Amino acid sequence: MIKSGSRGRQRESGQTIILVGVALMAFLAVAALAIDLVMLYVSQGEAQRAADAAALAGARIIANSGYTSASAYFTASDVCQSGGPGRSALANREAEAVAGQNQVAGQPATVQSINCNLNDAGNPRFSVKVQRTGLPVLFSRIWGSSPSSVSATALAEAYNPSGETLPIQLSVKPWLVPNCDPTNVGTGVNCASGAKTFAYFVDPVTGAIQSNGAFLGQTVLFDKVKASGSVTLNQSPPTTQFYPLDIPTTPPPLCPSTGAVSACSFVGTNSYLDNIACSSQWTQFTCGQTIGPGQSVMVDTAGGLRALTDEGVDCLIHATGRGPNNGQDLFNPNPSGPPFLPATITGGTDNPEPAFQGAASISHSDSVVTVPIYGNSPLQVCNGPNCTPTTVVGFLQLGIQQETTNPSPSGKFQAVILNVAGCGSASGNPNALTGSGFSTIPVRLIHN
Repeated sequence: MIKSGSRGRQRESGQTIILVGVALMAFLAVAALAIDLVMLYVSQGEAQRAADAAALAGARIIANSGYTSASAYFTASDVCQSGGPGRSALANREAEAVAGQNQVAGQPATVQSINCNLNDAGNPRFSVKVQRTGLPVLFSRIWGSSPSSVSATALAEAYNPSGETLPIQLSVKPWLVPNCDPTNVGTGVNCASGAKTFAYFVDPVTGAIQSNGAFLGQTVLFDKVKASGSVTLNQSPPTTQFYPLDIPTTPPPLCPSTGAVSACSFVGTNSYLDNIACSSQWTQFTCGQTIGPGQSVMVDTAGGLRALTDEGVDCLIHATGRGPNNGQDLFNPNPSGPPFLPATITGGTDNPEPAFQGAASISHSDSVVTVPIYGNSPLQVCNGPNCTPTTVVGFLQLGIQQETTNPSPSGKFQAVILNVAGCGSASGNPNALTGSGFSTIPVRLIHN
């Protein structure tokens, strides 16, 4: 006879295995879900970083194009185009290229859409949305659902403070340029050079950009001022003179390898040369700053500055000699009349970044520099050792093309005017707008 208790235990045999199996399935599902959540969280962060980088890259192209200074001369669609990927505008192409350099879950991020807000020419905004589909998730596979995806949006802006009350603060090269546009003669404005009168770059009081920025994209010859200290300008070819500046080198500038080009072997021998060839860690100019005797920055009246200018420029732009086609980056300036196209840069054979060598439309270059613009009339601020104090009223952004082919030492270089920013009437405001290294037009991420 079989007892009833024994029959009950026989009916329960094998249920533990079922319970363990169900628990194991639940555990695997929870583990898969946890892995998927981590995957989605990490992928979302990677997508956001890709969107941020793409938005900043697009905004930087808009800033460097000169659009913020002379939008009237541009066809907006040449600068930026709203819509899906594959648009031809330079800002779009740069944003898509930068996004593709960022990995999201092991694959390049893909731009889904771009939005250009160019309503305020002095403060254009550039928005990018990136997306990564088909994420390698586990939980959705178990339950047979569709693959997951992540997306992210970022908004960046370029800001030209011309005419505003906020001064600019950024590192610049030791060349003080007069507030006179050598490409625009006969306007009757108080910017005289001999028997001729020239227009201003910026209004010396309000900081407003003059001539609608028509000087952007123009190639200008910059010449060290003669020993007499009298500044002269010429219109054909456009030529202006600059005062060399004596700027402290504490802390010391960040300099390139002395083996880059032969001119770099002189780095470390003179502070003026170092401030040209290297990236200054000290030089902070602000709107309304006084330059002259008793100030932290003075006009440099030492001898031999023409030769030092030549060597410093060659080292800065990575050129093996004077003139074009010596390894330096090539600037493709805007045409002489509207509509302007964004300036583009072709990487030179001596560009220190191998990926830029010979590449078209590179996004930045060591040859792009910023110089301060001083005062208004008179143009003469220094006569030998007697230098009259003057005031910074704005900044020019230049793309240096070459040291001239004049017999050495020339103290001359050619550059394309890429951008301009003027100082507002409230110059000296302590709430300075910090620039982004070489650019007069800062770019910032304002939303993500």
